[in-house]
Amino acid sequence: MAAAEKLTGFADKMFGPLTFEDRKYEDIHITDTETKCLLCEDSFNLKLRLDIFLSHLFDVHHCVIEDVQNIKNLPQYILYWRDRFKTAPIEEIIPSVKVEVTGGQYFLLSSLLKEDQALRHKLTLDYVMKVHEFERTDEHFIRQCLLCKLNYEGSRQGYLEHLSEQHNLQLGNPQNLVFIEDLVHHINAKLEALTCIFCEGVFPDRNVLKEHMRKKLHKRINPSNSEYDKYYIVNYLEVGKSWRAIEMEDDRYALPRGVEENSDQEYSDWNEKADSITCLFCPHTDTDINILCQHMVAIHTFDFVQSTESLDYYQKVKLVNYLRKMVHMKKCPYCGVYFENEVELHCHLKDKDHCKVPEITCFDQPEFYFPTYENDAFLYLIDDVED
Repeated sequence: MAAAEKLTGFADKMFGPLTFEDRKYEDIHITDTETKCLLCEDSFNLKLRLDIFLSHLFDVHHCVIEDVQNIKNLPQYILYWRDRFKTAPIEEIIPSVKVEVTGGQYFLLSSLLKEDQALRHKLTLDYVMKVHEFERTDEHFIRQCLLCKLNYEGSRQGYLEHLSEQHNLQLGNPQNLVFIEDLVHHINAKLEALTCIFCEGVFPDRNVLKEHMRKKLHKRINPSNSEYDKYYIVNYLEVGKSWRAIEMEDDRYALPRGVEENSDQEYSDWNEKADSITCLFCPHTDTDINILCQHMVAIHTFDFVQSTESLDYYQKVKLVNYLRKMVHMKKCPYCGVYFENEVELHCHLKDKDHCKVPEITCFDQPEFYFPTYENDAFLYLIDDVED
């Protein structure tokens, strides 16, 4: 009955002038060449008059292609079924649906048919990989930076690297992204609407939004937000499976029922103190960042404010992430010596007075933009440390 309802409403929805979504890469597959009908020898220019082809299928062959405007490489799709129908009659391959309004039998080519679903997936994956290859090699990308006045010209990878290195805006590894121009446009629309790209909070002006994204480390895409799935190649690899479904197959990464990966929903909690802020050199914690810094001065002879006065905000972030990583690896962050356990490391730091900032080249690296520990409260409060 559902299929019949689709068919009876098909003429209203599909016939007449059709326009594809604004896709920059449609010319990869759709050309001005003629394509033969999948059930007869008539030919059609799909790029110019797709509507005539669909009317022909419906009126002459009583056949409907569901969601035709979203099929990648439609000529190849039609050729596949044309060859398929040479091996067996359409009645033996596709179930027919009787439509009471017309009293006729109609054939519906849709993803409900496993063979059709597999074909659409293959064509989509081929299309996505061709777009990805184009984006990887094209050097003529022109776009103004989302966060500064730079008019960038070059590769898409270079543009994303600029956002990452100059503004700490993390949209993902270019090798894992596709439809990058559309992604950048989507992010720009969010920012223009004063909306955080991570938590979707809406703010009164751009400065407040920027401060929120900086302090909350929300200059990144929320992996839980499915509206970004179409920009990541992993979501095209298996039929009907997003990265979430693939990840949930391994329950090591599954969150407990009812627990969400980030529950920030508003910005009214900015001034709240963190529940637990951990020292940069030992397991000591406190709920006040300034008291914790006094601990580091008294116990580790490390004055965070004085030691980092020559660093900008992002260098401070990278320094914190660097120190966290080195201590976690039981490696002296100043001289680079490894130790077998934390006790030996702490004794070394104290005896050698190595609780201090190393050469800037040690930590001023792109990899230290990313937190070593999830929800590291120290990072949120760097600017709140008082002298």
